[in-house]
Parts: sequence; C-alpha cells; structure tokens
Amino acid sequence: MNVFDLSPAQIRNRLILRARRAALAAGTGRLPPARPPNRAGAAAVARVSVVLCVSVAPGDVVQFAESDYRYADGPLRLRIVRVRPDLSEWYDGEWVWLEGVEIGPDDQDGAFRPVLARVAALRAEG
Repeated sequence: MNVFDLSPAQIRNRLILRARRAALAAGTGRLPPARPPNRAGAAAVARVSVVLCVSVAPGDVVQFAESDYRYADGPLRLRIVRVRPDLSEWYDGEWVWLEGVEIGPDDQDGAFRPVLARVAALRAEG
C-alpha cells in the first residue's frame, strides 16, 4: 500500500495519530488536538483513547448483514486478512476497519476489500 491508495481523510488521520504517538513518546504531556478547536466558544471535549476489543482474527470468516458494515450493497461474507486498530481508534470502539477477501455464494474467493464493520456484528463462522 502506498500513499496513493489512501483518501485525504485517511492521510490526515495517520498524521494526527503519528503526532499523538510522538507526543506521548516524548513525554511532553500535551497531545495535539483530535479535532480543530470549536469556534463557537463551547468547551472542548477531551478525546479518550479507546482500546479495540474484537472477537475475530485473521483467517476467520465473518458474515455481515447489509446494516452491519458501511457502504453496503447487500450481505457480505469476508475472510479476514487484517484488523486495522490504527484506523479503528477514531470510531469510539463501535466500528472497526477490516481488510479481507470476499467469499462468493459458491464459496470461491473474490475481490480483496477494506470494510468498516460494526464491532457488535463480529462473530466468526464456525
């Protein structure tokens, strides 16, 4: 994967995450903001780091209903290749980025695709 495979939002998120990790490693005690400051003058909300806890691992096959993953176009069976905790941190533990291979109705491997899935829907077939 190279920088041309990422959307501008993904690149921004990666840069913010790197800056936050560098600030933690440097021990400055001050983190860069997760969001731009609120212009209305309201109190800023502090972002709490979320520890990702999912019950699936690479190699597992999961079945998603259309409502269980973003940008859905019907049910999906996916063989997980990788769970992306680095990008999933931004979804408050409710959604997780997965990378995997679609499995067709004939149990043949299909296209590789990233999926933003609801954590509550993750149950490995078995």
